[in-house]
Amino acid sequence: MIENEDFKWTVTIPKNFRELSDSEWDKVENKGMDAFENVYGEEVENRATTLFAYKSGQFQTFESNFQIHDLEEDGNYYESNREVNKMTFETLKETMPNAILDSVSSKEMIDGLEFDRFQMNIDFQNGIEMTTVGYSRLFNDKDFTINIVYTKENVGKELIENILTSKFE
Repeated sequence: MIENEDFKWTVTIPKNFRELSDSEWDKVENKGMDAFENVYGEEVENRATTLFAYKSGQFQTFESNFQIHDLEEDGNYYESNREVNKMTFETLKETMPNAILDSVSSKEMIDGLEFDRFQMNIDFQNGIEMTTVGYSRLFNDKDFTINIVYTKENVGKELIENILTSKFE
């Protein structure tokens, strides 16, 4: 179980997940940033502070982070969120041209709080089906995000259940 003081948040980490070191998670983040930069042709500044990052096997990850949302620099939070989701989808579409991608945006309640939810389903030619789900919410000026990636449906169900039953004081 993880208890985060900044957001007064408690969430359960599945037993078969191991915590990633900062350097291991940095490699994952840098790979994503490089993909954005290659598709959009401009440098991306990672302003996120990782709260935790866990992994199980090759494809299952559970990560949470936050970054300061500066209204003047970042604009309207919801529009900014939509744009990031669009850019993420377009980046994956560009970097995985043979995969079939689908996405859906919605709202989800977690412990009585409304979160934006963005899910992408990625079907690879080799038969692997990957799902990414991100939950985000603005807490004062902090853009709080929970991200999961999974290829095993039972793992995805457990991760989503753990998120939806997590608690904010």
